[in-house]
Amino acid sequence: MMGNRDGKQGKDSNSFRRVLQRLQEGVWSLNCVDQSLGLLADLKKGLEDCMSRFHSCMVYVIEGEEGNPSVRYHDLTALGRWDGIVDRVEVETINSSWQEGETFLAWEGWTEREGLSARCGHRVRSVLEVVYSHGILGLYSEEQAAFDEGDCQRLEQIALIVSMLFHRLEDLESLQAKERQLRQVQRLQLVGQLTAEVAHEINNPLSVVIGECELLLSESLEPELLDGLRAISKAGKQAEAVSNRLLDFVRGNKSEKETINFNRLVQETLVLLRRTLQKGNIQLEVDLEGNLPWTEAHSGQVQQVVLNLVQNSRDALEGFRVQGLIKVKTHLDQGKIVLSVEDNGPGVPEEYRERIFEPFFTTKENGKGTGLGLSVCAGIAKEHGGELRIEPRLLGTSMVLELPVKQREIMGAN
Repeated sequence: MMGNRDGKQGKDSNSFRRVLQRLQEGVWSLNCVDQSLGLLADLKKGLEDCMSRFHSCMVYVIEGEEGNPSVRYHDLTALGRWDGIVDRVEVETINSSWQEGETFLAWEGWTEREGLSARCGHRVRSVLEVVYSHGILGLYSEEQAAFDEGDCQRLEQIALIVSMLFHRLEDLESLQAKERQLRQVQRLQLVGQLTAEVAHEINNPLSVVIGECELLLSESLEPELLDGLRAISKAGKQAEAVSNRLLDFVRGNKSEKETINFNRLVQETLVLLRRTLQKGNIQLEVDLEGNLPWTEAHSGQVQQVVLNLVQNSRDALEGFRVQGLIKVKTHLDQGKIVLSVEDNGPGVPEEYRERIFEPFFTTKENGKGTGLGLSVCAGIAKEHGGELRIEPRLLGTSMVLELPVKQREIMGAN
């Protein structure tokens, strides 16, 4: 498609001012990021109204770190979405032109014809490129000497509008991010209220179960019955402890920490999961470094983290492999106890790795996850002065929990 191929040199100055005013009003009327494509279409119409002969128009956006930029582009004459990424060879040239901040007007003696012609979809014989805040705005023509100094001046003024557009888009994206955070806070408050109510409702029948078990255990019964009652009582107390931890979490109570044997806590947690893993045909490999120092932590919360990490690996392997594998390891590294939980499942896509610790973010199917597990676990790790992170792997997933150990505890390791 060609803008003003009949040779018109653009409208008079009043007409150009009306074009600029219309584009400015369009920028400030934006209230949604998705509306930017419509404004880019208006920009193309404005260029056709006031510019010389051109066959294509590109908006380049420079992104990424200063030393490792990338460039994406949008073909205004195609009126599509963002079309793609500029070839790595050309990124340096575009980035250098942007940093120099100079207008580029050429129709002979320049070397990028081949790449431009391929991107524009036509033979390029004239180029007019001007910089704006986020990149470069360029016009390209099949004709020799298609642009003049007047075109340069007009395009530079339109580039200021493009700068306004991208600053406006940044403001809208920031506003939308804050709105999402507010909604998450509201959801968390609602979940907290529901959690408190459910925990209270659970504790009432649990107290009956535990109390009746204690009464029966005080009587003379058959050994098999006693073993069963002890198992019921232990399971009831564990459920009661989980319920109380939920209440503490909702109320914001500071957890009481104690000196724990980390390896023993991991072993006790895995005992609870072995039967479930065997049922899912998942092999569990455990490699715990001997003589780890004892450390100060809230045993219930740390157990919750271990439980959650192993269950996440189990869920990832479900339906993915006939024979799954989960490896649980511990070791000491520079004054920190390190737990790693690895699996040979599908892994976490790179685009999700920075989001998996966000509240309510989940890659599981509807009804199979709330998106709160890893968020809560990361909070527990942080409260203990440690860190929960995901480590990149070619295959599967590796989650790592680090907990600090005081120097005197390391010296006193046994």
